[in-house]
Amino acid sequence: MLSYRHGFHAGNHADVLKHWVCVMTAQYMVQKDKPIYYIDTHSAAGIYSLNDALATKTQESQGGIKTLWDAKLPAVFKDYMAVINQLNPGETLKLYPGSPWFVRQSLRPSDKVRLFELHPQDFQLLRKNFDGDKIVAIEKQDGFSGLKALLPPPTKRAMVVIDPPYEQAKEYQQVVSAMEQALKRFVNGVYLIWYPLINRNDKQSMSETMVRKLKNLNAKSFLDVRFWVSGADEEQGMYGSGLAIFNPPWNLEQQLNEGLPFLVEKMGLTEKAGFSVEYKEVT
Repeated sequence: MLSYRHGFHAGNHADVLKHWVCVMTAQYMVQKDKPIYYIDTHSAAGIYSLNDALATKTQESQGGIKTLWDAKLPAVFKDYMAVINQLNPGETLKLYPGSPWFVRQSLRPSDKVRLFELHPQDFQLLRKNFDGDKIVAIEKQDGFSGLKALLPPPTKRAMVVIDPPYEQAKEYQQVVSAMEQALKRFVNGVYLIWYPLINRNDKQSMSETMVRKLKNLNAKSFLDVRFWVSGADEEQGMYGSGLAIFNPPWNLEQQLNEGLPFLVEKMGLTEKAGFSVEYKEVT
C-alpha cells in the first residue's frame, strides 16, 4: 500500500516534536569522534514545499511550525530552527525539511546515511534532494528489511529513525518485530520510533499496545515522550504523537522538559493540551 504522502502533513505538530528530538539526538551523537550510521526506514521526500497542493490542502503546518516561525524561542530549539532558517533565508517560511534532511545537517564527512523509501514519487524527490551528497545512499526498498541488513554497523554507532505511516494495523507489530531483531543485532544503537496518538479506540489501543511491547524489550534504557495539542476526547483523528526512544542521549530528558511546555503554549488547542516524559533504565 503506497497511498501515504507525508507532504499532506509536513510541518505539523507531530513533525515539530519528531524533528526537534532528531536534531538534539544527532547533535549529541556527533560530539564523539567515532563516525555514526544514520538509518531512516521511511524517509519520504526529504524536503517539502508548504505552498504546494499537498500541504495547502490540509494546512497542518499552520498549527505546527508556523506557530514558531516568528516566535522568540527557548535556546533548546536553536539547532532545530537553524536548519529551517537555512532552507528559508528570507522572511517567509516556504520549505520544511523531513527527518533525513534535519539529521544530515548535523553529520560529518566521516558519517554515513542510509535512506529507504518505497513510494515512487517520494523516492524520486528524495534522490533529487540529496543528489551529489557523497555520504548518502538511498534505496527504493522496504525500510524494515533494509534496517535488518545494516545492523550492526561497521562503526558500532548508529542512529535509527523508524517512522511508518501506520495506515495498516500490521505496521504496529512490524515496528515491534523490527526492534526485537535490531536489538538482538545491535543493542547499543540509538533508535527513535515515532507513533501517533489517535482518539479512535481501535487505533489508540494499537499505539498503546505497541509502546508497551517496546518498553518490555531487552534494552539498556528507554524514553517515551508524548505531546498532545488537545484531549483524546476533543480532537477527531490524531490529537498528538509520541516517540519511543531506545538508548536516548543522557541529557535528552532534561531538554524535553525544558522545551515541551513552550510547544504546549504555542500549539495547544485546548486546556487539555500537554506532554509527558517517562524514562526507564535497566540496571
